[in-house]
Amino acid sequence: HPDVNSSTRTNVHRHQFSSRTAGPPTNNMFYRTVVALLAAVVVVMAEPTPLVMWHGMGDTCCNPISLGRIQKLVEKTIPDIYVYSIKTGTNPLADELSGFFGNSNTQLDAVCAELAADPKLANGFNAMGFSQGGQFLRAYVERCNKPAVKNLISFGGQHMGVSDIPHCPITANASLCDDMAKLLSRGAYLPGVRDVSIQAQYFRSPVQYSQYVENNIFLADINNEREQKNATYKQNLISLENFVMIQFDNDTMVEPRESEQFGAYKEGGFIEVVPMRQANIYTEDWIGLKELDTAGKIVERHVIGDHLQFTDKYLEEIAKEFLTN
Repeated sequence: HPDVNSSTRTNVHRHQFSSRTAGPPTNNMFYRTVVALLAAVVVVMAEPTPLVMWHGMGDTCCNPISLGRIQKLVEKTIPDIYVYSIKTGTNPLADELSGFFGNSNTQLDAVCAELAADPKLANGFNAMGFSQGGQFLRAYVERCNKPAVKNLISFGGQHMGVSDIPHCPITANASLCDDMAKLLSRGAYLPGVRDVSIQAQYFRSPVQYSQYVENNIFLADINNEREQKNATYKQNLISLENFVMIQFDNDTMVEPRESEQFGAYKEGGFIEVVPMRQANIYTEDWIGLKELDTAGKIVERHVIGDHLQFTDKYLEEIAKEFLTN
């Protein structure tokens, strides 16, 4: 560092050290120590903040044509970044299966324990969720957040749920998709469905809203839609540096697509969509959205395209904006 070196030269000149000096001057040793410490600090600061990703329905943690490819793009954009891609099964088939069938709460508990046990994440991380992975990572922030999330980026997450059975991506297992649709069509709030169908656990019907609030086992809770509010959810969410919500404006999978930015059908029908800032979850600040927004920490982005249809360039731009230190 120029300033440190010039100070060292000045110090040496001032004390007129000769070749006969028995050892290095004390002040010179001090400055060398400072330089070494500063260099160590720079190295630490230069390390990118780790990234945790959670895949969507019909996908897996490491599918080479989807999330695996996205991980490589992020690693190329941000060299030396540590990326942890969440898997909720012991193998690819089990990971995909768990995106359709299981209990979101149980899966989340396991993920919280896994992330807390990873020493590379101990100082916090950024989080990027794709489709239903978006609301699952928000649930992580609200319920766990140890280690803490810095920036939460949601690509097409259904934060106000879905009001119709979602169709599956073409890369998904067709048989699993059919089984999911058949099960969900029986009734999302029935005990035999709600406890085993992941999609039922964020199914939010505007014409059965009271049943949803009473019987839904996941989304109604993390949205604090019940009379008894969990203050920890709000406290944790407002700790984010940024909450980035990316909506796909031609989305044919998520109904309504505005759910990707906390919009939802008005109770009683499927016509009028209530935007986030007019909804009770915002106006009464049930989970901290209003406080985040007031602080300038809510970032809303739009992509012209169907569900999760974005370019490599767009992903790189998001990564450079929110994933670099």
